[in-house]
Amino acid sequence: MTSVPLLTTFKGEHFADQATLPRRLAPPYDVIGPSQRVALSALDPANIVHVDLPLAAEGGDPYLVAAQTLAAWRAAGTMAREAAPAAYVLRTTASLPDGSVRSRTGAFLALSAEPFAMGRVLPHEKTHAGPKEDRRRLMHATGCNLSPVFVLAPDASGELASLLAEVGRTAPWATCEAIGATQEVWIVEGAAAERIAREAGAAPVYIADGHHRFETSVLFRDEAPAAWRQGAARTLAHVVSFQDPGLAILPTHRIVQGAPLSREAFLAAAQPYFTLAPDAGEATLRVLFADCAEVPLRLRPGADLSAVRDLPPHPAVRDLAVTLSDALVIRGIAAKLMRGAPALGYTADAAEARAAACGAECAFAVLLPPTRMDEVRRVADAGQVMPQKSTFFAPKIPTGVVIRRFEGED
Repeated sequence: MTSVPLLTTFKGEHFADQATLPRRLAPPYDVIGPSQRVALSALDPANIVHVDLPLAAEGGDPYLVAAQTLAAWRAAGTMAREAAPAAYVLRTTASLPDGSVRSRTGAFLALSAEPFAMGRVLPHEKTHAGPKEDRRRLMHATGCNLSPVFVLAPDASGELASLLAEVGRTAPWATCEAIGATQEVWIVEGAAAERIAREAGAAPVYIADGHHRFETSVLFRDEAPAAWRQGAARTLAHVVSFQDPGLAILPTHRIVQGAPLSREAFLAAAQPYFTLAPDAGEATLRVLFADCAEVPLRLRPGADLSAVRDLPPHPAVRDLAVTLSDALVIRGIAAKLMRGAPALGYTADAAEARAAACGAECAFAVLLPPTRMDEVRRVADAGQVMPQKSTFFAPKIPTGVVIRRFEGED
């Protein structure tokens, strides 16, 4: 059992002028497409996207560009670093696709970058090597954590939620409209900040988003230069209480690449496993075809899934709609009809998935229900992981509210 605190305060670095925040914040790097990057870049020469998702001229090193850009901002006084450790509280208020408005409050803190085997940081999704190598190179170049890992604290007592709500009743350090939401920021120091960190780390935390970032930080701590070694033992995290009523998960729908697949052929192949659902509300998932048909399917009770490859044995994962979609529908039924496992695109926008299928831009699309919060926790508690892109927590946490330098962190 380690005596190292799971979460601590830190001396954060942020944009010095609060009035510039609307132009300088960005979504997490991994949800920014090429056109959005262009738009963010045009907002301000000091938009955080220039560092978190750097570009270089042909043959150049984008990671070197990121480091040089950040150094130039510091030299110009664009960035300021707090002299004392603090917790950085963020309340984000946004409209979701269903028309509801959610307000979610969390704190930026420094999370111990330790292996999952220690049991204090619990994952729920699989990761791939490519994104981890990108973040590793960026950390080596900049000596910083830029985009936070989003984690959920069990907060059984509700004390963390209460502390954050108390902060939210005071005047914020900054308020702005950025990346489609209202962002309110508080810088909390001293005993109040320590209480927030202590309650946030009172029990093992669950990664909601940013698995790649966390796993990269665990690798990086062992290879960081000596001057950064202590700081690299932790990573930037945004911690939200499980009790927060503003927590929301959107579904991540699948767009299956390839020539349009015959609806009749697909349904015939799916018949041993699925039956037509009486209505969409009772469906396990919905499949969209090039003839614009949207077919709600429900898993047959007692369906024999013993021959389905890649179907996890643990019920916490096996019974999820996203697992049945990826293992049974896409890598099972579709792969047989298409003579090979197809490539996938992902979107949280159902209209985008419908347009791709109906426009014959893909083989078919799968609309999924959102993964529930209790399902995320059950999978993590069981030591299991969901398929990649199983959850889309909304609204996204902006990058650029605060960054965490390794140098100078105890």
